[in-house]
Amino acid sequence: MNKFKQSAYTFLLLATCFIASPLILRQIWKTSDFTHKNKQQPPLVVTKEEKKTADSSKSKSVQEHTMGPVEIADDNTGDDPQPTYASIAETEMPETAEPDIFVTSDASYFDDVLFIGDSRTVGLKEYGSFKNSTFFCEPGFSAGTINDAKVDGKSLDETLSEKQYGKVYIMLGINEVSNDFEFTLSAYRSLIDKVKEKQPDSLIFLQANLHVSVSAESKTITNTGIDALNSAISSFADDKKTFYIDINELYDDENGALNSGYTSDGIHPIAMYYTQWCEWLCTKTVPVPEPETTAPATSADTTVSSTETSTETSVASSTETTSST
Repeated sequence: MNKFKQSAYTFLLLATCFIASPLILRQIWKTSDFTHKNKQQPPLVVTKEEKKTADSSKSKSVQEHTMGPVEIADDNTGDDPQPTYASIAETEMPETAEPDIFVTSDASYFDDVLFIGDSRTVGLKEYGSFKNSTFFCEPGFSAGTINDAKVDGKSLDETLSEKQYGKVYIMLGINEVSNDFEFTLSAYRSLIDKVKEKQPDSLIFLQANLHVSVSAESKTITNTGIDALNSAISSFADDKKTFYIDINELYDDENGALNSGYTSDGIHPIAMYYTQWCEWLCTKTVPVPEPETTAPATSADTTVSSTETSTETSVASSTETTSST
C-alpha cells in the first residue's frame, strides 16, 4: 500500500471515531441513568402478594399496639424514634361502642362521688360545679405512683376507707402514656381492684384521657398513643358496676385532637370549659341500684296470722282448763 492510500484510510478512521464517539457516549449515559433511577424509585404498581404482606405487617403492629409491650422511644435518642405504642403511624384504633345505659341526672348525683385523677381533675375540682364531691388529685399523678401519693396528708387507702362513696371516677394516664404499656395497664388494673376492695358497693367510672392539641403532640406523647391507652382502659369496664366514658367527644376538633380554642397550653382545658365537662358528666350517669327491702305484710297475710293466733290461743285455753280440772 502506498503512502497516499495509507494516509487516506487513517484519515477516514479518525473521522469515523470523531463522529461516532458522542453518540456512543450518550447511549452509555442514558443506560446508566435509567438503571440508577430504577434502583431509587419504588414500583408504581403493588402486587396482590405485596399488599397482603403489608397488611399482615400492619395487623401485627396493631396487635403489639393494643395487646403487648412495645419499646418506648426516648426523646434524647437521635432523630429516628423506635416503635412505641404512643407513636405507631397509620394505625386505626377500634372504636369503643358506648352502651345504651346512661341517663341524665342533676348535679346532686355527684354529692357522694370520689374523683381520682391528675391535673385535669384538679381543674375539674377548682373550676367545675361539683362542690360536694371528694377529690383525690394532684398534678403529675399516675396509676403507677398514686399508691404512694398523699392529698391533704391522706393516702388513697385512707381516703377510700374514711367513708362510703356512691361512685368513684378515675382519670389517669396522660403522665404515663409514653411509659411501658403493660406496666401502665397493670398499675391501672390494680387501682381498680383496690377501689373495688375498699368500696365494694360503689359504681366505678373510668374516664378516657383527654387528647392534647396538635401543637402539644411530641415524639412519645401523641393522640394515637392516648387512644391506644384509652382503648385498653375501656376493656376493664363490665357495664354493670364499672363503666367507661369518653370526654373527648366534647372537646375534640375535626382532627380528633383537643380543640386549640379550648386550651392555652395544649393539654388542659381553659377554666370556663370545666363547667361544660360537669354538664356532660351529668348526661353519662347510671341509676344507682335501689337497696333491697323486705316487702310489707299484705292483708291476707295478716288475716291468716290472726286466725293462727286465735286457734293457738283457744287450744292453749282448753289445755289449761283440762289440766286444772
